[in-house]
Amino acid sequence: MVRMSARRLWMQWIAVLGMLLAFSQAAWAKDASNWKISVSPTDKATEVAADAVITLTFSGTVRLANSRDITDKSLLSIVQLGDEKKKKVPFTAKWNKTARSIVIDPVGNLEAGKAYRVTLPAKKLKDARGELNPELSAAFTTKKPVDNIAPQAIILPGHGAKQVKLEEKVTLQFAEEVTLASGGALSSKTAAGLVRLTDEKGQAVPHTVTWNKSKRMLSIKPKGKWQPHTSYQVSLAGGLLQDQAGNVNKSQWSSFTSGAK
Repeated sequence: MVRMSARRLWMQWIAVLGMLLAFSQAAWAKDASNWKISVSPTDKATEVAADAVITLTFSGTVRLANSRDITDKSLLSIVQLGDEKKKKVPFTAKWNKTARSIVIDPVGNLEAGKAYRVTLPAKKLKDARGELNPELSAAFTTKKPVDNIAPQAIILPGHGAKQVKLEEKVTLQFAEEVTLASGGALSSKTAAGLVRLTDEKGQAVPHTVTWNKSKRMLSIKPKGKWQPHTSYQVSLAGGLLQDQAGNVNKSQWSSFTSGAK
């Protein structure tokens, strides 16, 4: 009686163990995926060329989820391409059956220095075993634009201006951040040597120079006021300022004439 109970208990244990093993194998088979998809550019890639194409390559034969053949037209409703603001990016797509690859070509070049994401939603394709694809998503960033333009200031009053008010100041405003080419910090204390102010006789005019970092602007004021009906020239020396890309400024100048008051 004891032997039968022990044997029965042992058989029950074997049955339970078999059920657990079968369940784990079924779960593994359900979760395992035979899908292998390579993406170029790879996920998290940087410095991608703005004119690059995006390629999705499959390890095996694939069809549409409805068992039809993949066509270029069908790809437009399957693959998604968006920018960092989740705005859709227009593209053309080509299916290469021999290479088992999708080539995505954005319309026009991508913007430089921007992030993009390509997505293949789940259950759009199936492989030779009838298994539907998992979702695929890859993000990449394009190269930043190459800056080879020297920093330039907008000078006001503009060249040739007349009837300039006697209390009006001269401003030189830059469209980008600039620093001293020597590597030092640009400030009101270091800005004095950047600008020269002369009158119509070529004589130096005493003045003050201040630097507003937030506005990227130099302001020049004569000590006192401008003399009535007098021509002045403000000059910005070249080679003393540089932008963040290391481009050095060129010399600039502007002439204007003051008014009566």
